[in-house]
Amino acid sequence: MSSAYGSIARPTSDQSLATILPRHAVLRSNANAEATTVDSTPNATLLRIASNETFDNSTQTYTLNAGKHQALVEAMHQVFNREIERGDTYPQEFTLDTTQFNNYFFSADTFVLLKGHHKQATDLETRKEAKDWEQDLLGYFYIKPNYPGRCSHICNGGFIVNPIHRGLGIGSILGKSFLRMVPVIGYKASMFNLVFESNVASIKLWRRLGFKEIGRVPKAGRLRGQGRDGNEGYVDAIQFYWDFETMVVPAE
Repeated sequence: MSSAYGSIARPTSDQSLATILPRHAVLRSNANAEATTVDSTPNATLLRIASNETFDNSTQTYTLNAGKHQALVEAMHQVFNREIERGDTYPQEFTLDTTQFNNYFFSADTFVLLKGHHKQATDLETRKEAKDWEQDLLGYFYIKPNYPGRCSHICNGGFIVNPIHRGLGIGSILGKSFLRMVPVIGYKASMFNLVFESNVASIKLWRRLGFKEIGRVPKAGRLRGQGRDGNEGYVDAIQFYWDFETMVVPAE
């Protein structure tokens, strides 16, 4: 898997993602309602998505082939570039082209949350254009090694919520799913390097889920809207950690 350190091998594991995927969830009906107050029927499905080069047919019940679902990948790409353009959550300053996006997300284990209850990945039909996924792409995240070699048992995660679906509890669904996926893949711990303190929703989520705050990086990001008169300004970042050998993943 590609990183700042070059290619880092995915950990080995005697567990299978087939035991926890597809994963179904209930969306909140609005920003102020709890997920189960109106209808507890699952209406969102989390699946793994892998590049055409790394797709394994033995995982097709829970893994989408990115090569087959190119319109979905393009929709993910567009959502991520819009997040970069906002300039206040991710460190990238310039939008990514197709190759850069694929290298960033599909060199890792990537999971996508889609609207609807899908029993398995093969239930999803392909669509022609990215716009065909706008209403059904809820969010996604990657899990990849944070460090090489002797430290590669510590992973990192990157999360994206489609902004047109904010207020439905998607961030919480992704965060809880992350905690389930990581130990199955084989990592021993997780570290989020740069959660900017201006990203209030993200910080609240990680604190609520029980992540440890282990550090602060002063003036870590030059972010839009954080300076005088709405210009760019420097913002501290908080580092969050989870030890899967000593910390208990919350029951659902």
